[in-house]
Amino acid sequence: MTVKTRGRFRHFLRDLHLWLGVGFCLLAAPIGISGSLLVWHDGVEVLLAPERHATTGTERGPTLADFAGRAIDRLGDGARVTQIRLPESAGDPVVVVARPADAGPRDTVSVWFDPPTGEVLDVGPSNNAFMRLMHDLHGNLLVPQFSGRQIVGWVGVAMLVLALSGIYLWWPRRLSLVRALGWRRNMMPSSNMHHMFGIWIAIPLAILSLTGMYLSFPQTSRAALGALVETTPQAPRGPGGPGGRRFGGDPMTATAMTPDQALATALAAAPAGAMPTSLSLPTVQGPEWRLMLAADTGNVTVTVADATGATKVSEPPPPRSGDIVGRWMRWLHDGNNTGLVWQAVIFVGGLLPTLFAITGVMMWLRRRKAAKMLAAKRAAALNAG
Repeated sequence: MTVKTRGRFRHFLRDLHLWLGVGFCLLAAPIGISGSLLVWHDGVEVLLAPERHATTGTERGPTLADFAGRAIDRLGDGARVTQIRLPESAGDPVVVVARPADAGPRDTVSVWFDPPTGEVLDVGPSNNAFMRLMHDLHGNLLVPQFSGRQIVGWVGVAMLVLALSGIYLWWPRRLSLVRALGWRRNMMPSSNMHHMFGIWIAIPLAILSLTGMYLSFPQTSRAALGALVETTPQAPRGPGGPGGRRFGGDPMTATAMTPDQALATALAAAPAGAMPTSLSLPTVQGPEWRLMLAADTGNVTVTVADATGATKVSEPPPPRSGDIVGRWMRWLHDGNNTGLVWQAVIFVGGLLPTLFAITGVMMWLRRRKAAKMLAAKRAAALNAG
C-alpha cells in the first residue's frame, strides 16, 4: 500500500470513526451505563433492598407449606402461590412468588422470608423496578415493540467498528509503542483521555460489542456458529414453551401433594449432589410440580405429576463445541463465571463510551475551529497578494 493510499484509507477511517461515534453516542451511552450496573446485578439489588437479605442463617426451619401459607396470609385470600425459591448461598432468603387475586397473568408479588425463623423480611413486586428498567434499557432500549433488541445489536456493530478503527488510528507512527500508551504532554486533556483510555479498553470493548451482537441476533448468530462448529439442536417448542409445557398458567386452587411432598419426591429422583433452587407449583394447564436444580453438568429439571407422583428428570445433554462457544459468549458479555477482574473490565467498558463521546465531540469541534482559522488565514493571504 502506497503512502498516498494509506493516507486516503486513514482519512476514510477517521471520518467513519467520527460519524459512527456521533451517530450512535446517544444510544451507546445508556446501553453501556446500564450494562455496567448489570454486571453487579446481585450486589445492586442488595443495596437497593437490604432488608430482603437480613437473614439469620441458611438452614430452613418452617416447611414449604408453612412459607406458602404465611405468604397467602400477607397477600390476602384469593392469592395463589406460583413458585417457591430456595436459598442458594449464605444470606439468601426463601422467596414465595404469588399472584394476587386481582392481578394479571404476568403480575406477581413476592414475599421474602428468613429461612430459619420464617419471619417476613419484605413484601413487594417480584422484579426490582430499577433493575428491571436497567435490563430493558440494556436489552431493547425500552422499545421492544420497535425492534429494540435489533437496534441494540446494530449499536454493537457500530461499537465494534469504532473499537477496531480506533486501534488503527491510534497506532503510533513516530512514537514508540510504550510511550504512546501513556499521557502525552503535547495533547489537550480531552484528546489524551480519548486516546489513552480508548487504546487500553479497545480490545475488551470489541469483545463486548461482538458478544452483544451475538446475543442481540440469536437466530442468525446460532446459525452462523452452527456452520462452523457442532451445536446441539434446539428443542422443539410446544404451545406454551419447550416440550409443550405451558408456563404462566392459572395456578391450581387445590393440589393432591403438598409442596414438601413434591420436593421430597423430586429430590429422590434427582441426580446426586444437585442443589434445589426453585419449586414451581402446578397449574391448570400443566398439572405437575417443577423442581429446578443446579448440578455440575448444568441446570436439571425434575417434574412430578401432582395426581400420580410420577417423576421425569430432564438433564442437559453433553455440551458440544458450539454450545461451549455460545456459553462463553454470554459469560464474556455479562461477566458470569469470569471472575472479578473481567467483571471490573466490563464495568469500566460500559462507562467509557460516554467519555469517548464527550471527548470525541470536543476534539471534532477543535479540529473544525482550527480548519476555519486556517481557511481564513489562507483567504487573507490571497487577498493580500
